[in-house]
Amino acid sequence: MKRKYIRKVLLWTGGIVGAFLLGIGLFFLLVSWEAFGPLPDKEELKDIHHATATLVFSADQKLIGKIFEENRTNVSYEQFPQNLIHALVATEDARFFEHEGVDNRSVLRVLFKSILLGDRSSGGGSTLTQQLAKNLYGRRNFGFLTMPVNKVKEMILANRIEEIYSKEEILQLYLNTVSFSENVYGIGEGSRRFFGKEVKDLHSEESAVLVGILKANTYYNPRLHPDHALGRRNVVLNQMLRYGYLSAEEADSLRGLPLELSYKNIADASPAPYFMKHVRNNAAVLLQDKARSNGTPYDIEKDGLRIYTSLNYAMQSYANQSLKEHLGGLQSAFDKYGDGKDPMRTHRSLFEQELKKSISYRNLERKKLSKDSMEYYLDRKHPVQVYYRGRDTVLEMSIRDSVAYYVKMLQGAFFALNPQSGAVLCWVGGLDHQLLPYDHVMAHRQSASTFKPIVYATALEQGIDPCEYIENERRVYENYEDWSPRNYDNEYGGMYSMKGALKKSINVAAVKTVFETGINNVIVTARRMGIDSKLPENPSVALGTGSVTLYEMVKAYGVFANNGFSVQPYFIEKITTATGEVLYERTKGPRGELVINPDNARLMTEMLKAVVDEGTGYRLRGTYGLRNDLAGKTGTAQNYTDGWFIGYNPSVVAGVWVGASSPGVHFNNGSYGSGSAMALPVFGEFFRMANRNQDLSAYTGAAFAPLNDRLAQKLDCPDYREEELLDKLRDLFHSEEGTRARDEDDETEKKGFFKRIFGKDRGN
Repeated sequence: MKRKYIRKVLLWTGGIVGAFLLGIGLFFLLVSWEAFGPLPDKEELKDIHHATATLVFSADQKLIGKIFEENRTNVSYEQFPQNLIHALVATEDARFFEHEGVDNRSVLRVLFKSILLGDRSSGGGSTLTQQLAKNLYGRRNFGFLTMPVNKVKEMILANRIEEIYSKEEILQLYLNTVSFSENVYGIGEGSRRFFGKEVKDLHSEESAVLVGILKANTYYNPRLHPDHALGRRNVVLNQMLRYGYLSAEEADSLRGLPLELSYKNIADASPAPYFMKHVRNNAAVLLQDKARSNGTPYDIEKDGLRIYTSLNYAMQSYANQSLKEHLGGLQSAFDKYGDGKDPMRTHRSLFEQELKKSISYRNLERKKLSKDSMEYYLDRKHPVQVYYRGRDTVLEMSIRDSVAYYVKMLQGAFFALNPQSGAVLCWVGGLDHQLLPYDHVMAHRQSASTFKPIVYATALEQGIDPCEYIENERRVYENYEDWSPRNYDNEYGGMYSMKGALKKSINVAAVKTVFETGINNVIVTARRMGIDSKLPENPSVALGTGSVTLYEMVKAYGVFANNGFSVQPYFIEKITTATGEVLYERTKGPRGELVINPDNARLMTEMLKAVVDEGTGYRLRGTYGLRNDLAGKTGTAQNYTDGWFIGYNPSVVAGVWVGASSPGVHFNNGSYGSGSAMALPVFGEFFRMANRNQDLSAYTGAAFAPLNDRLAQKLDCPDYREEELLDKLRDLFHSEEGTRARDEDDETEKKGFFKRIFGKDRGN
């Protein structure tokens, strides 16, 4: 009887085990037959491609940024140090070199401990190859069968992968797929991010840190949680000791080392983040007709392309440095002497507008809080990341405090190009792209007196002699709502030649010239020179009341530097695949369109050289000691809201703009608020640094060709002379007749123009 009972138990047990094994077998078959979705076949597995970051380089082959969906750079197995392989295998898959994709011992161990003993700490039993399958193809939701279905899929894929790839190739694939958090993928980027070095240079303790991160990449992130990372590193070192990759003495020594990082984030620390945005957009356009061998379009974020740009790395560095250093000191002066010291009080309306536009305010609004609760949260202080004295820092601020802080912050931009080729040499759109992403190179601001050269260039094109003297008298223009522009220094009398008027930035002379040339003619010239923004169709255009971008103004001055030919800026020289296949290469096209007579362009340059040598731009010679052959012009908008300087030689045109984000916040006097104080110093320091770099001598040492005798004679007249009686009678007659004639052409301008413009008469 007892024997029968035992036999019965054995039969039942055998039946249950058999049914269980049969069920597992059928389950494996169902998964392999793709009942739970398709599985990659061997052909697909032979063509594994990781999403790889596109690298962007300067003209001198230096990395300036990346474009990516996943920040990854593939690294070959040959670059892996042995300590990295040992740390990985010892920690994640000790029998990696023995199994064929699935470690049966490990599977049985997990089944026994997890299912029979209920031990949840026994681990998942996945080999590196199975983890690779998971990293490549992810997991799907199948309800209560999610875990078993995905595990079986990974086992099947692991076996297929092992049949196709060698162990070394599998390690290479694996280490290039793993995530280190912070949108960092692959050992190459992990090594650069946390240790600032290439993979081949990793030491054993550094490899142990990186392998340790893989268990839980946020929890063991050494930047965020150094204590967790240190403990996990030592676990990895213990595993290396256990499996014979380290001696006891080596393990003890390494465990005693502190956690030392050299954290670098090129994605955030790019020297040209504003430029990168334009490179990305431009590359997408250039590649839109290109396709890979399989007919699919290139993906800039995933295909690991190489983009070689026009940017000069040294110039970009100098532009960044000169702008940040100058604005640091200028901000201190503004906090003392500007009218934006307390925006919540002095600019209440502006402050309220900016507050209501802020993300924090909108988030609170969505919660539909009571008025008291709203006020509480707006005034409650908390840690806020801000740009402060040249770097990102965390300060205790309320929402109101942070809005006021940024309202009174001075901003700036720097843009330079080669006027001969159009190559963009440097592009600084602001102080901190992460916290202040708005690109001020493309901001529309009043150009002030930097627009005057376009007025005088139009006059030359109209045949007006540069030595035809212009009366320096303030007048009231009755047909324009009694508008009466004044000079910056409020000094009048005498007469100026065109060069003298430009050198001293005489406002009344510029306005009289615009009446002589015709407003529409000036606007047409501006359009031909590259200014596409809407310009006021009234005489105030002479004083730069139109809102234009720094990009446009630098492009326009490029016409002077390029002897009258238009300039088309470009960003990209070449695009290749990671293996070097050329997808795009810029070819030198024909010279730009001739928009100004070359003789007139040379005359304008000679007059703008006088601005630097003797006029409002003289600080370049005096304060900064520049002896370079330079031409340029300052600009100061009404109420000191915008400060400009644009300077050039035959090889580089560079422009600077400085001001607060809102024109309502500004300096109260020209000592700090003029273009020569706000913007010119950035150009001066930039050029001073560039002069010390011999590699830039082709740019800094470029000189204008001397004027020939015929052109020199056109400017051979005094800048200023006293006005005589006959001059006054003639000017009065010409003024009345000229104004009347122009008014007939511009009838629509007569009424209401004063109300449509902001800032009519400031110039410097």
